[in-house]
Amino acid sequence: MDVIRVRAPSNADAQRLMAALAGGFAVTLDGGSPSTEVELKLDSETATELIGLFETLGQWLSDGGLATCEIGFGERNYTLLAATSQQPNDATAFLLERTIQLQTALDSRVVIEQAKGILAERNSMTPQEAFDGMRRVARSRRMKLHDLAATIIASTGASKADHSTATAGLAEE
Repeated sequence: MDVIRVRAPSNADAQRLMAALAGGFAVTLDGGSPSTEVELKLDSETATELIGLFETLGQWLSDGGLATCEIGFGERNYTLLAATSQQPNDATAFLLERTIQLQTALDSRVVIEQAKGILAERNSMTPQEAFDGMRRVARSRRMKLHDLAATIIASTGASKADHSTATAGLAEE
């Protein structure tokens, strides 16, 4: 069973959040001063309830005069901002933004992993050595690691001269 953790600035704010959820989730209180976490245990129907959760969190932030709260999903933490007076909280936009971020990270990671494999094979090194070398070269060239990885992958169908240009500086490790 998954758990979402909402870090409240005080025990009173945590109690107010639990009351705002009004039994919609199985919740427990964890911690104390200076901050308290409210743990929401998710069931199989929770996916459809998440929109309501974020609307409740937004209202909780606004009602308490709070600017933000930290929300934990698994090992990752996110900051939910209170709505401004001109624009209400949009739970759908929040979830869509996180989905896009995760998909972008996954897509980038696939390219980086492919490039690591290519370099490890080409230069008879471990995947970790290949990654460390890629990171070093990307930093020295002031380019994104993903862009360097894409160049390395593109070089697999290129000439031998292109191979050495794309991997310059990696074989020295």
